Amino acid sequence: MMLMAFALAVISLGACGAEPKAKDEPEEEALARTEFTNRIENFFEYDPLKAGKQSQFLIHLTDLSDGTPVEKAEVTLSVRAKGGVEVAQIKARIGKVTGIYVADVNIPSAGDYDIEFHIRNEKLDERMALTDFKVE
Repeated sequence: MMLMAFALAVISLGACGAEPKAKDEPEEEALARTEFTNRIENFFEYDPLKAGKQSQFLIHLTDLSDGTPVEKAEVTLSVRAKGGVEVAQIKARIGKVTGIYVADVNIPSAGDYDIEFHIRNEKLDERMALTDFKVE
């Protein structure tokens, strides 16, 4: 019994000298937008955009003519500096769930950008030019 009390005291004293662990930086919350054309709904979520860092876009597409997910589409994102030239073109890959596409976007410099989504499959060919993407 005395040995157990001694062991607990040693463990407790050892813990007192330990420095507290540094807390991990809080994860930034994903941003989300919903945009429409006459034919499609584009709900997408993405990590806050940081210059030179990859941000994953999860793109949920719905065909408004019948309410079904957009299947087997080629989805391309064209990134342009606000009022300027194209700085990146990203082809999204088809996600595991029908109607969801995933694009890994990496914008090299901070600033304001526009992104055009081009969605094409057997049933549709839509372009959606969106503004107000801030890259820090």
